Amino acid sequence: MMLNQEIHPRIEVDERTFKRFLRFPPARAFEGAMAEAAAWAKDWFTQNGRPWVVSLKADAAIRATTGDRWPPETDLGVIVASAGPEAEAHAGACFENDEPDRYYFLECYAAAVVDELLTRARNAHGQSRHYSPGYPEWGIEANIPLLRAIQNQVTLPGPLRTLDSGMLVPKKSQIAVFALNPSSLETP
Repeated sequence: MMLNQEIHPRIEVDERTFKRFLRFPPARAFEGAMAEAAAWAKDWFTQNGRPWVVSLKADAAIRATTGDRWPPETDLGVIVASAGPEAEAHAGACFENDEPDRYYFLECYAAAVVDELLTRARNAHGQSRHYSPGYPEWGIEANIPLLRAIQNQVTLPGPLRTLDSGMLVPKKSQIAVFALNPSSLETP
């Protein structure tokens, strides 16, 4: 059951979140070249990024890929979020064109976009936490059967695949699993 889908939503990434992904002190202001690079990444993504997010109730096949992380009676929700392939491709071009600052800032901004998409979707279902492949005690390779099960249940609005390692492509994408509250299953 699809709970929600947003294709190309407008995203406002909080500056503190962006700084966290940049590993930049939150209280320190962007200045000079750093301020220019930060503004450029935000503007580029706003004009060219094509993020998307889908949340759905996990069916039995998806549930089977999550192991025994939740009690059997717990309904699970799944969020699949992606910044889209555009930022990754343009960041790569920046790297190839010897523009490491633009590369780094765009990569970090796209990561912050995925974080914002996950946070919004989780909050919409009354949840403050999620768990994803790649977190402690759940290897990244779990993305392979998890994504396959998700794609058997729903058509995603953008491209997403796994490498043999389990890494998602586009790389600024994430699958998150969370416990559903009974009230989060109500549709408006």
